[in-house]
Amino acid sequence: MDGTSLQVMLRRMTIFGLLDILILMLIFSSISISGNGILAGFTLGIGLLLTFYGITTTIRFARKQNKYDLKFANLLQFLAGFFLIVGIIQTIIAVLAGNLIVIFQGLLLILLGNATRKRVLSIRHPQFMEWYNQGINSPTVLREEEVYASCPNCNSLLAVIPSLLTPIDQCPNCDGLLVKSIEEE
Repeated sequence: MDGTSLQVMLRRMTIFGLLDILILMLIFSSISISGNGILAGFTLGIGLLLTFYGITTTIRFARKQNKYDLKFANLLQFLAGFFLIVGIIQTIIAVLAGNLIVIFQGLLLILLGNATRKRVLSIRHPQFMEWYNQGINSPTVLREEEVYASCPNCNSLLAVIPSLLTPIDQCPNCDGLLVKSIEEE
C-alpha cells in the first residue's frame, strides 16, 4: 500500500469510528431512558464519558498524534466487544419475546461488532502502524537519486528521478505533463 491509500484508510477509519461512537450514544441513551432514576443517571454518565473519550481519541487519531493508533485500536476493540455483547443479549431477549424488529436490530449489532473488530486488525497491521507513526510532518526517506519537485500544473510535491523524466510523464494528481516542452514556453 502506498501513502495515499493509507491516508484514505485513515480517513475511513475516522469516519467509521465516529459512527461507532454515535451508535454507542444511541444505545446508552435508550438504556438511560428505559431505566429507573439511579440506573438512568449511571448509564447516561458512563455513556457521556465514553462518548467524550471516544471523540477525543478519534480526533487525535485522525491528526496522527503519537500513540493514538493504539488508543484508537483499543477503543474500537472495546466498542466491538460492547456491540457483540449487547447484540447477543438483545437477540436472545427478542427471540424469547418474539419481537422480529428487535431480533433484526440485535443481529445488526452483532454484524457491526464483527466489522469493528476487523477494523482493529487493519489498524494493528504492521504496514499501517509504520506509516502512521511516521507522523504528519516527518521527512519521507527518498531513494537514491530522487529529488523533490513540484508539478508545474497543480504544484503537488513529488519525488522524481530527474534523469528518468520523459516528455510524456504525467502527474499522478492532475494528469498534467511534468516536463514542459520548448514549444509551450
